[in-house]
Amino acid sequence: MNLRSRIIAVLLTVSLLPILLMGISAWFVFGQLLERKSLELQNTVLKSHADAIESYLAKHLNSLQLLASTQELKQIAEQNTLNEVFTSLNESSRSAFEDLGVISADGNHLAYVGQYDLMGKNYREADWFKQVMLEGTYISDVFLGFRKAPHCIIAVKTTDGNQPWILRGTINSKQFDDLVSTGALGETGDVFIVNREGIYQTTSRSGIVLETSAFTDSHSFQGVQDRKVQVNSVEKIQVTTWIKHDNWLLVAEQDAAEVRAPVNRAIAKGALIVLIAVILIVVTTFLATRHLTNLVDKANAQREEIFRAFTRSAKLASVGELATGLAHEINNPLAIISADQTNISDIVLEMPEAGEDRIELLESVKRIKRQVERCRTITTKMLQFGRKSDSQLVLTNAAVALREIGSLLERQAKVRNVELIPDIEENLPDVMIDPLELEQVLVNLINNSLQALPEGGTVRIVGKQVGDEVLIEVIDTGNGIRPKDLQRIFEPFFTTKPVGEGTGLGLSVCYGIVKSWGGIIEAESEVGKGTTMRIKIPLSNDS
Repeated sequence: MNLRSRIIAVLLTVSLLPILLMGISAWFVFGQLLERKSLELQNTVLKSHADAIESYLAKHLNSLQLLASTQELKQIAEQNTLNEVFTSLNESSRSAFEDLGVISADGNHLAYVGQYDLMGKNYREADWFKQVMLEGTYISDVFLGFRKAPHCIIAVKTTDGNQPWILRGTINSKQFDDLVSTGALGETGDVFIVNREGIYQTTSRSGIVLETSAFTDSHSFQGVQDRKVQVNSVEKIQVTTWIKHDNWLLVAEQDAAEVRAPVNRAIAKGALIVLIAVILIVVTTFLATRHLTNLVDKANAQREEIFRAFTRSAKLASVGELATGLAHEINNPLAIISADQTNISDIVLEMPEAGEDRIELLESVKRIKRQVERCRTITTKMLQFGRKSDSQLVLTNAAVALREIGSLLERQAKVRNVELIPDIEENLPDVMIDPLELEQVLVNLINNSLQALPEGGTVRIVGKQVGDEVLIEVIDTGNGIRPKDLQRIFEPFFTTKPVGEGTGLGLSVCYGIVKSWGGIIEAESEVGKGTTMRIKIPLSNDS
């Protein structure tokens, strides 16, 4: 694993692990909390709904009590009077009663208003009759009775003198079912009532009135309870509470998935926020790591380049010392050879003109002289490479020098079918250099470019200011330099020219000269496209 991968792994672990742990914790903790709150809301709604149903029954029970207490048995037992009373009662209660009847103390139906034929019926043995005669008021469970139809009654007992009688009304079943069902929550919600035997008292999604429900073993409890159950393989939340003096169980059912839906939506929103945060962290980590590792790579590359430059400078310095010593050592025997060559030449010239030996000796002397001059040229370059001569640094107008050198070499370039193109900025600032050395460096670089263009081409001489440096470039369209050779072109005695055509000291000397100015010389080349030699000279404080 590389450095970048390790940094990314560490940063992502440190950043994401706490978020993931917090997200998982929030998933469970807040998920359960939100689900509990949803159940509490259902409990509250059911409790309020139970109070509404109790109020509904109590209201109509009170209406019958008030009505019975204000009527005399003889009067209300008349059919016309009962009709008027029934009409008035339904107007005030919004048709809460299906029928109304007056029953004597011995269970006979004295008067009746409604759709069933109940006159003459006797209720002495009916459970509801016994309860109302015993307790004074009674709200029954749903039963069939003489009408053979499910119904629920409200009955009150009153006394006319010493004679008791009963006013009984039948609750409007549809109205009561509608009231109960309004407590349902959501699309899957259902609210219904069962009695203590588990018999449906209102219509529900899972059963009809007077059918037996699953609540056959319900026990009394205070307040509201909730639980999870399986109904037809569907998980449901049941919320229950007792009403009508613990005789009816009010039940609210809803699919658990629908109850948890708001919780899941809240968790999903939280998960989305966490996901966005994770994405931002990951993207930021990758970008920051790439930026940092790029800086590290760049610093390493600069360090390696400085180390290579330092190593190259050290090598060049060592070779320069060696070259200087060799040049001095070689110059001494060369001086002796040159002196002996002069003496031999003088002796030969004093010999008689006739004779092939004289001619042969003169040719040998000339060859010796040429080789001595060649050796002196080599030792001179070695001395220049060793930088034993002192540079005369003065403020120099580089633009003027570049134009003069371009003009000087223009004819030589034309002979080689090469176009020399000057590209020199006006008002180029002065730099602290040795003018003669600048001429030597540029002539060397331009000659190298001309030699790289045996079939013609272009050489562009560039001079411009870039920041706080003067940039000089010699750009040719020659064959270019192979990458493996490009790294060695400034090494002494390294050359790509054929044997006998180069010493390998030209660019080394140029390198030493430019370094003595405090500048930089570098090469950029691509095989088949050409080479750019680039010199950067810092501006002096006085320029």
